[in-house]
This record gives sequence, structure tokens and C-alpha cells, in this order.
Amino acid sequence: MKRLYFFIMIVIGSFTGLYAQDFYNIDTVNTIQLYFTESNWDQILDNLYAQGEERLTGTAIINGVTYPNVGVRYKGNSSYSANRTKNPFNIKLDHVDNNQLIGPYGTLKLANGFSDPSFIREVLGYEIARKYMPASKANFCNVYVNDVLIGVYTSVQDTDDY
Repeated sequence: MKRLYFFIMIVIGSFTGLYAQDFYNIDTVNTIQLYFTESNWDQILDNLYAQGEERLTGTAIINGVTYPNVGVRYKGNSSYSANRTKNPFNIKLDHVDNNQLIGPYGTLKLANGFSDPSFIREVLGYEIARKYMPASKANFCNVYVNDVLIGVYTSVQDTDDY
């Protein structure tokens, strides 16, 4: 039974990896541009974070492909702070349209490298883990909000999507 479970996990991990191969390619730095009509988007996201799971609707352009009506919220516990310029994001591409995906993925998790001065621990950790067990993929991306570069983030494959 354990062998069957392990085999199924390997097959699922391999199958889902094929769809996200381009987006989570370790050699690629993705570009994510978020656009909000509200100029006070940061304050709105701070307020929504304090209230719970609500999202601000906006448009995302990811590597040149436009995704309208995405849901964006801040994520994290210790990595989030209302006083921080670079907060971690959770972007739900299929917030309004369930068919709006990158491969099989509808949610992007962007970490701000809060406690990692090397900025490679998370990505390297997932690379090592995948050699021994099914694990998420991760890489880097440049994040812009309303055409202002917020910074480099790590992008980690959301396990809820598969």
C-alpha cells in the first residue's frame, strides 16, 4: 500500500510539473505586473489583511499575458507588516473566472524573502526536496504594482491547486 501511494504521488507530481514547467522554470525570472484602479491599493490591502481573506480585484500581466479580474491579498504572518514596503502577495488568477490559469495553477504565492538575506533558501530548499520526494516548484519573479517595481520575490507553487 505504501508503494502504491508513493507511486501515485510521483505520477501526480510529474504530471502537474509538465504544465507549470515554463512558469516555475528555475532558470527563468518571471515578470508579474499588477494594476489596480485604486491609487491607495497598499492601504486597501492592509485593511483587507486585517479583516481576513478578502481580496482586491485588479489586472495581472504575467510574462506578457493579461489576466483580468484577479484577486490579490497580502499573505504571511511574520513576513507581513503594514509598515513594510515589500509585503508578500497571494494572487488568485481564477478569482472571477475559473478558467483563468497558468497551466493547472490558479493561485500564485509570492514571498518577500523577509528572513532570508541570501534570498535563495526557499527556492534551493524546494530544489533539494524534489530530489527525494514530491515538493513544490519555486523560482523568482520581479513584481511591479501600477508600473512601480516593488522588488524581487520568490514564487512557490501552490499545493492547493493540484
